[in-house]
Amino acid sequence: MKYEHITDLIGNTPLLEISPEVHGLKNIDLYAKLEMMNPFGSVKDRIAWAMIQDDIEEIKDKGQTIFENSSGNTAKALQAIAGTYGVKTKLVTALAKVETVKDIVMLLGAEIEEIMGGSECFDPNDPNDPQYLIAKMVKDEPGKVYFPSQFTNPKNPDVHYRTTGKEIADDLGQVDYFFGGLGTSGSTLGVAKRLRDEGNPDLVTVGVFATKNDFLPGVRSLEQMWESGLFEKDNYSDFIHVDSGESVDAMMQLVRKAGILCGPTSGASYLGALRYLRQIDGQLKERKTAVFIVCDRIEWYVDYIRQRRPQLFGRTPKAGSLQSFSFDHNNDAVAISIEGVQSWIEEHAPLVIDVRGNLAYKMGTLPGAINIPLELFETMIDGADPFPKDRSLLLLCPVGEKTTRYAAYLRSRGYQAYSLAGGVLGWRNAGRPLTKTPEVSSSKLSALV
Repeated sequence: MKYEHITDLIGNTPLLEISPEVHGLKNIDLYAKLEMMNPFGSVKDRIAWAMIQDDIEEIKDKGQTIFENSSGNTAKALQAIAGTYGVKTKLVTALAKVETVKDIVMLLGAEIEEIMGGSECFDPNDPNDPQYLIAKMVKDEPGKVYFPSQFTNPKNPDVHYRTTGKEIADDLGQVDYFFGGLGTSGSTLGVAKRLRDEGNPDLVTVGVFATKNDFLPGVRSLEQMWESGLFEKDNYSDFIHVDSGESVDAMMQLVRKAGILCGPTSGASYLGALRYLRQIDGQLKERKTAVFIVCDRIEWYVDYIRQRRPQLFGRTPKAGSLQSFSFDHNNDAVAISIEGVQSWIEEHAPLVIDVRGNLAYKMGTLPGAINIPLELFETMIDGADPFPKDRSLLLLCPVGEKTTRYAAYLRSRGYQAYSLAGGVLGWRNAGRPLTKTPEVSSSKLSALV
């Protein structure tokens, strides 16, 4: 088939039936919507084009730069499309967390600026947050920046209503269960509404969340979802929490038994579907149909997978390593509250370590804190003893989620380690003083254009 432009290849992705020999369900037909088959490799291809399609010629004519709060699949698709029109793209993010994806985005020609953010999802009230800063720049310097804003743009769920959901309904007719990982929540919102409108108002939609204090690319915790402007809790019948390691295991089942070369986020959606459906499979009196989203490809997650499952690469997991540490994600016993931390600091004189990026650290941190950025910090503590064990440690991150796991791990190694509950954002919101915090304004981003 002949096509005139790469964007013509977006959508109309295959719907693959997963063999019962793979998933083990007796009364449910399970299908995978292969969004990884989009031209730039992910479900985000649809929203990237939908958000800028109507305005791309005007963006080009005005010489505008597309700014977006992303360093992942949305960033990749936006840059790939913008490049074909000769339009510049700047990706502004709190933390580019998958280095291979970040590298691909840079190879495509985008610039990435990592700055302080309150959490993995945006905080519209945080003047240091990427979302806030970009929106402020659009207002302060009209005509210079184009901001698609994937977390708030109604074109995000709308394109999934018009295309992804319609494609599934056209292929299957009535769908009884639908599963997807929640990031912006656009795909699950749009698809679920279309499937209900197309023939099953009783559709069961299950959102898959990352476990608190864990990291799944593009999937957020329930606490973070309240910060997304598109999230509608009533859209979902239930929620399933999964962690990164078991999501990789589920991904490998799809890779090796179904031939689907998908990434860990797809494994998370598949795992969520199996956990939910296996509970009801034996109780069903008639056959049902279920669909989950395969959102992207495996290639750019090789390092991520190697960290969590080194045995897949012929390596023996290192005893006492950070990645082999089993953490109770609901255990916050290692966290010290904002209310009690000042007196605790005065009593214990801890070594305070801020694991955020260097720029975020310079913009504002707790008095006396030193900066060891996340990647370096993980390398330092992984099976080694870089700090004195006779001195307490207080770990800081944006909202306290990452450092809770690190503190628990260090305590298992004999350290007196704690995490600040609520992180630097909680400290600041409580009116506590931050040091080295210059005024942050849109001029910081303006210099990037």
